[in-house]
Amino acid sequence: MAMVKRWIMMLMGTLAAAVYAQSPGSGALRAGAARVDITPPESALAPGDAIRDHLYVRAIMVANPQTCALLVGVDGPNGQMLGDGLERAARAAGCPVKNVIVSFTHTHSGNTGGLANTGMPTVQITADAIASAAEQARMRLKPARVGFGTTQVDLNVNRDFFDHQMWYQGSNRAGPSDKTLAVVQFVGEDGMPIGIYLNYAMHPINFYLSGLISADFPGEAAGYLERRYPNAVAVFTQGASGDQNPLLIRPMLKLSGIRTRMPGAADERIEAPDQWLVSARMVNANTQQTEEMKKPMTAAELPAYRAAIAETGEAVSMMGTLIGESAIDAMKYLTADSTANASIWADQRSASCPGRDRLDPTARQNTLPPYKDGAPVNFKLGVLRIGDIYIATVDGEVFSEISLRLKHESPVRKLMMVTLANGRANSGYIYSNSASPHLTFQVIGSRLKPGCAEDTIVNTHLSLIKEAAP
Repeated sequence: MAMVKRWIMMLMGTLAAAVYAQSPGSGALRAGAARVDITPPESALAPGDAIRDHLYVRAIMVANPQTCALLVGVDGPNGQMLGDGLERAARAAGCPVKNVIVSFTHTHSGNTGGLANTGMPTVQITADAIASAAEQARMRLKPARVGFGTTQVDLNVNRDFFDHQMWYQGSNRAGPSDKTLAVVQFVGEDGMPIGIYLNYAMHPINFYLSGLISADFPGEAAGYLERRYPNAVAVFTQGASGDQNPLLIRPMLKLSGIRTRMPGAADERIEAPDQWLVSARMVNANTQQTEEMKKPMTAAELPAYRAAIAETGEAVSMMGTLIGESAIDAMKYLTADSTANASIWADQRSASCPGRDRLDPTARQNTLPPYKDGAPVNFKLGVLRIGDIYIATVDGEVFSEISLRLKHESPVRKLMMVTLANGRANSGYIYSNSASPHLTFQVIGSRLKPGCAEDTIVNTHLSLIKEAAP
């Protein structure tokens, strides 16, 4: 029965693709959206862990008489979980593969196996949900207008911090940080949103090393918008967040510290040592914390742990509410125009940079380990244009300065960079040219040799944008 259903889906997708390829028309748009729950069952959780909120795959499809595009967001850590979901989504929607963007919110609490993605939801569950969401979005297509707006949201901060004569993860308030929340809205003939496509650069780490399954603030933001507009689907996408953390990180540090038994985690004094600094002064603190996650909380530890969960939850709800309401503000007041007629264009290119392999993996930060030459780092880069709106994609975690440079040098202004899209590059973090001397865990752990990635990504996207011009 399952095979018959899959065959029918493939046939319908093929027929839809043929219709788009053959139909003439003015470019009148239709849009549809759907979401599929991928929350793991409670039976899959480790002892003592819990589900805070649900995980989803969300999809927005947009079509004109000539072709179509599909925008998918997954509440998950990274593109390692994509599997064959990209190709299956393209078939289910009837869109060319190059017109499909599947991006991951990068929530650090989106899998029972943690960031290693070794648990649930599995690759197969995720790929099935991506295809299902695509099919449902196609079935719900209806006339729509598309518009683009931006606003500024001051929630993120650069996390590459040099203080106390050392590099560590902290709040570098003077560092580069793109505060732009970009919103692509697909609005029906009734004036109500069908799909809302959000882009903001901030790591969802609030429930990392906490024992909770959660979509973090991306899920809160999407949920806030979907409660305001019950027939709409909101897709959160990561901007260039490789070096961007939440600014208001104290609750998260307290929660993860209590759960992993870090020294001084529950110290509420104003002058208490910063937990980032405490962990930076320890040898392999992250490894130690991960090991502590294997030990459930004792009865004596539970009251403080539960109180910290509630405290962090309040902060995460605030972040989601602010992003969600800011998106509504951008749609209502900061979207200059919208159109019901738009062409759709997309293309993707492969690029590569010299790679390196780290020989000494012991230190997390503040040291320069030895390297040897490694296999090239390969990127998948793309641009999707809907009318005069451009979405640039990268299959990795990009530093903020790279996106800021692209926006500055681009000849178009309705532009966003979606990262962690359509797979996972073999790079680790994709750091900027100016960040290459930083002895942070992102830079020293990256497989990229300095001096290539930023120029390659920016120049490739600029070339695609030029090619995409109508």
